[in-house]
Amino acid sequence: MPPGQRLNSPCGAIYLRLTDTCTVGIGGRVDGADHVDGESISRLLRAWRARVDARTVPELRGVFPRPGRRLSQAHVARMTEVSEGWYRALEAGRRQDFSEQFLLRVARALRLSDAETLTLFLAVSGRRPPGELSREAGAGRGDLPHGVKALLEQQTSYPAYLSDVAWNIVAANSLMSEWFPWVLRPGANLMRWALLDPEAREQMLDWENACARTYLAMLRVAANSDPANAELRTLVRDILDADADCRRIWAEEHDVVEHRDGDVFRLRLPFHGGREIRVTSHVLLPIQRPDLRFVFITPVDGWTAP
Repeated sequence: MPPGQRLNSPCGAIYLRLTDTCTVGIGGRVDGADHVDGESISRLLRAWRARVDARTVPELRGVFPRPGRRLSQAHVARMTEVSEGWYRALEAGRRQDFSEQFLLRVARALRLSDAETLTLFLAVSGRRPPGELSREAGAGRGDLPHGVKALLEQQTSYPAYLSDVAWNIVAANSLMSEWFPWVLRPGANLMRWALLDPEAREQMLDWENACARTYLAMLRVAANSDPANAELRTLVRDILDADADCRRIWAEEHDVVEHRDGDVFRLRLPFHGGREIRVTSHVLLPIQRPDLRFVFITPVDGWTAP
């Protein structure tokens, strides 16, 4: 995918996980493919239901006749507050307009793990479970996987940082803080700095085209991907309320950009004595914490001493 390319294909590029726009059809079929790839969700649902002992399900207490060990489709329908026919359609692999709340109730009824719930959502709707990233982020900024933290700290050749879904800076290596001292400020946020801080307009060359338009397009994707995220809504509102240029760009454009991986841009930083440099950003998603972005910056033309 070329750097900065807009999302105009059914499956936008991503790293280490499926995107919300890449649909895995119910029954294990990948849309646009000519074959069934992998085990169907119908078979998985039957297997998940079969492992639940109906006698241990509190929601079925008082049901007559008293259920035996086998959890039936009728039981799951009762537990998920739908008709038996509606649940049967899901288990049979028939396409319906299954709501996220219904799928969450199915996951609870069948006692699915996080990975199983993810599989159910991707197979049926092509989307990840709602609020998944918010729950993962709830582990706290200090709770970084050891390997991710070590990789960041040991990255001494290139500036690198971790940001969350709202572009708050979670951690940064020493070279990043030398290039961009603002990352050390309390509450440092990439979008607020890049779009609202006058310093960014001096240091990010061709600020409107190379910075503002791209970052606003990224905000548009994020806000629409997780509309329930109050922090993202506040971030967008604060930026648009505070800056006339951002309001103008937001109103006149409808571009969307998922990430800035592979994007080349120009900087003029005090660290380099005000000399212009060209760099490339690289964006990775840690598999243990997909709510975080691991970003590092490399030179296009090779390093020279500052």
